[in-house]
Amino acid sequence: MKKLVLLAFAIMLASCNQTKIGYVNVENLMKDYKATKVLETQLKTKQEKISKQLDSLQAPFKVKVQNYYQRAQKMSASARAKVEKELQQQQQMLQLNQQQAARQLQDENKTESEKITKRVDSLVANFAKAKGYQLILGTSGNGTVMYGDTKLDVTHQVLDILNADFDKNSIKH
Repeated sequence: MKKLVLLAFAIMLASCNQTKIGYVNVENLMKDYKATKVLETQLKTKQEKISKQLDSLQAPFKVKVQNYYQRAQKMSASARAKVEKELQQQQQMLQLNQQQAARQLQDENKTESEKITKRVDSLVANFAKAKGYQLILGTSGNGTVMYGDTKLDVTHQVLDILNADFDKNSIKH
């Protein structure tokens, strides 16, 4: 009888100290997070602007290439070689400009995405502490969490906090 009472007490004690666990669907969180949407819009706008700038540089080059092909048969071999060399140098400069622009956008995306990730991590940690969670798991698709009871899914709660924080901080700027 004593052993049964001790076992019941141990089970009761263990159930009182259960770890509170939740999970966040990272894919949905980032898709619906306002900061991510703003970043995507900003990068798209910059990409379009850069694309227009590059197009404005390529248009005169294309005209030069067309002019060259129209006049090439009437030119001497040395004149053709000189023009071809100039066109090749201009083409390389255009390609370099395209590569630099792509790298610039990629670097900006990486930097801003890292800022967003740090902010998300910080707010998730604060959320977990405030709500008494000892563990918040991240999942996306069929990844980290193979199954989670929907009662443990705190994605929308975290998303609400993130978006409220974003709104509060974007008003200040």
